Amino acid sequence: MDGHRIALDVMGGDNAPHATLQGAREALEAWPGLQLLLVGNEGVIRPELGRYGFTPALMTRVELVHAFHTVVMEDKATCILKEKKDSSIRVAAQLVREGRAHGVVSMGHTGAAMVASVLVIGKLEGVDRPALASVLPNMKGGPTVLLDVGANVDCRAEHIAQFAVMGSVYAEQVLGLECPRVGILSVGEEDGKGTDVTKEASAMLRSMEIRFEGNAEGRDIWNGNFDVIACDGFVGNVVLKSSEALAEGIISGLRESFMQSALTKFAGLLAKPAMKSFKKKLDYAEYGGAPLLGVKGVSIIGHGRSDAKAVRNAIRAALRAAEHHLHERIQERVALLLPQD
Repeated sequence: MDGHRIALDVMGGDNAPHATLQGAREALEAWPGLQLLLVGNEGVIRPELGRYGFTPALMTRVELVHAFHTVVMEDKATCILKEKKDSSIRVAAQLVREGRAHGVVSMGHTGAAMVASVLVIGKLEGVDRPALASVLPNMKGGPTVLLDVGANVDCRAEHIAQFAVMGSVYAEQVLGLECPRVGILSVGEEDGKGTDVTKEASAMLRSMEIRFEGNAEGRDIWNGNFDVIACDGFVGNVVLKSSEALAEGIISGLRESFMQSALTKFAGLLAKPAMKSFKKKLDYAEYGGAPLLGVKGVSIIGHGRSDAKAVRNAIRAALRAAEHHLHERIQERVALLLPQD
């Protein structure tokens, strides 16, 4: 991971700049070759550096890039194009476009981060619509890549086919899954099930040199039968948000159950190591953020309420993608497998 520069939107997220700075410092300590471009209001960031452990040695691998404005949740995603051209997410994306950074990480306004990635960094040639991918833990102990999870609500068949191809490259190059198994999310595993769009997308993927294994049902997201599952962004976002809520509900419910009596408290104490391991598997912070696949660089978009751990792991995800030249591999595969206009 040596020699890669990542632009971090320090001002993005509910817990910024505290969580972003702490996560940045932890990342610098974890990966000695990492260089960070800390983007945001310098008057806010600089006084906090000492507080969060940015020693003189670490600062040799840090550059502060001033950006006056911050995009807040009430802003429109397109505000970075006019009203807030000097916002931290816009400036960070511009650093990637100019080649000063290999990737950008933001835990802020998701819509603004996507606009900055698509319109400032730019789309890969042949990619109609970049897609947000989420890495979910499955019951076999491995990852399942689900995409799109919110970037594209209305999709045509060719878009979903592109998502599947890009997700396959990500699973192979970044997650290390050899010849990943790819499916289209549908309402049944039989070929005739699904909408006209999903059936057409399936037909397209069957003609490609990709390990396409047909329709995936909702349960297949979790059982480990597929490595990559493609769907439109409306369905994907509903699945992702409901999964996050369910995971939190399970953890909370178990914790309450263990507190009901002295006996259950003792049982909870015995089960604490297993619970900790289980919670780790369900924790979105372990993966850090969702890669936006299909742009001319690395873009990792994190959860708005990310803590320092999530920021650190989002930077790790950006490093891995940069190390494997992910966008170049996607460009090659898209050109090879998908018909060009």
